[in-house]
Amino acid sequence: MSTPAVSTLELRAIDTVLGMGGGYVLDFTDRTFAEFFRDHGVQIDDPRYSVEGASKAKRLRYFLRITPPPLAGKVLAGLLEYRLTSSGEVDPGAWDTAAMVADRLGGVPPRVKQQRPEPPAAMTEQELLARSLRAEAVAGATRDPTMAAIFLDRLREAERCISVEAYLAAVILAGSVLEALCLDFGAQHPERVNRAFEAAYDKPPPKLPDWHLRQWIDVLGSTGDLSPNIEKFGHGLRDFRNYVHPAQQRASGFRPDKHTANISLRVVVAAIDDLAAAYARPGKASL
Repeated sequence: MSTPAVSTLELRAIDTVLGMGGGYVLDFTDRTFAEFFRDHGVQIDDPRYSVEGASKAKRLRYFLRITPPPLAGKVLAGLLEYRLTSSGEVDPGAWDTAAMVADRLGGVPPRVKQQRPEPPAAMTEQELLARSLRAEAVAGATRDPTMAAIFLDRLREAERCISVEAYLAAVILAGSVLEALCLDFGAQHPERVNRAFEAAYDKPPPKLPDWHLRQWIDVLGSTGDLSPNIEKFGHGLRDFRNYVHPAQQRASGFRPDKHTANISLRVVVAAIDDLAAAYARPGKASL
């Protein structure tokens, strides 16, 4: 029996770099995964690659084990190149192993490892309150123009609520927009957010519409689509929004004021800027 082109230990490193837990490969959908392989002259949907299972990860592992150089190396090098467009830290040892395998199999892997960007400086409340609502940012934070119009209308209504001291209404409107924004973004990247959910909670994710706002904030924070600042302030808005239930408001003694309402609204404005920037990054466009 011939020796596999890639060893079990090498495959573990490749799994780590390409996020292959749960059967996924990076943020590829079935369609874009097939398109990637077609660019290399491979029909990855061919049943011969599904001998050990039909998931993207299982098909890729089998492909790498049975495919000779230089094709295997070129495909792996292309996947490593694609990995550099994704957010999140890469294990240096696993990356070096994966790049070595790609090189050995005839590919030309990228030589510069992704560096984790410096985390943004902690945002103060004063800096958050200085953020302004911009229609063009709202349009960039979704791929659905109808939803963009609804988001903008609700946020402008929240501004009017604040001006007439309807502070609880403003908080509830802001929370509804933040949750809908997250769901809308996740629906464009279902495999990536589902994989991040599994990693965060160590359990299969529910259907996207059934996620709680807390889960959306945690998951999109872990993928780098929401900044640490929005994670911090977003959970505060989530707590405020929960007082839509009168009994919970009574139990806590919570009474929203102008400052609370303004913070809540500006959290959403800042989240919109984050999500618009996420859509604009290479590799994060709608699939």
